[in-house]
Amino acid sequence: MADTKYCLCCGDMVPYNYVERHERRELTCAYCGFTLDVQKLWEPSTTSEGNVLIAEDSKYVRDIITDVIKTKKFSSNVMAFENGLELITAFSKLISEKASVDIAIIDLNMPVMDGITAARTIRAIESQHKIAAAPIVFFSATIADDALKAQMELLSPASYMNKGSDPDPDSLAKRVEQLMGYIIEKYRKGNKENEKNENAQ
Repeated sequence: MADTKYCLCCGDMVPYNYVERHERRELTCAYCGFTLDVQKLWEPSTTSEGNVLIAEDSKYVRDIITDVIKTKKFSSNVMAFENGLELITAFSKLISEKASVDIAIIDLNMPVMDGITAARTIRAIESQHKIAAAPIVFFSATIADDALKAQMELLSPASYMNKGSDPDPDSLAKRVEQLMGYIIEKYRKGNKENEKNENAQ
């Protein structure tokens, strides 16, 4: 027998369809189309003990990213900085203390030290300490042209998400939620699979 759910509109247990979009699964009644449930595909069940580092010159954007990361329980250890140099200083300190870094979210255009320079320095520190490369996500309004894509290949694992140009707080928060969903799907789950494979060996 096919899976069923109760539909308020039909007043009965009904078969349902589902579609996955915007990092969520929507279940709808197969008869009337009424939305029965919305499941977030990417919300983690536990909070990571690793560190998330953010470099963003806008305090407004930093605060929104930090708030979403903590609210969605991606990590409780969030360190936010207004330029790449401050992030590198913190990153170096964490590595020397043998602390883990889950991910670095970096804007491209910042004062003192820009995002690409900061990312290159991160990779140099990791190479010096012979540790695995932490994922880097460039969250920026700068267009991802061929030059940036080439840099990301050299800085792998690195990816890009456009923060958009809409100054509305809700729109930006939604972009940040999409960013975190993307990060969790791509990196957190990938890390878990690697851990399983290592434990199985």
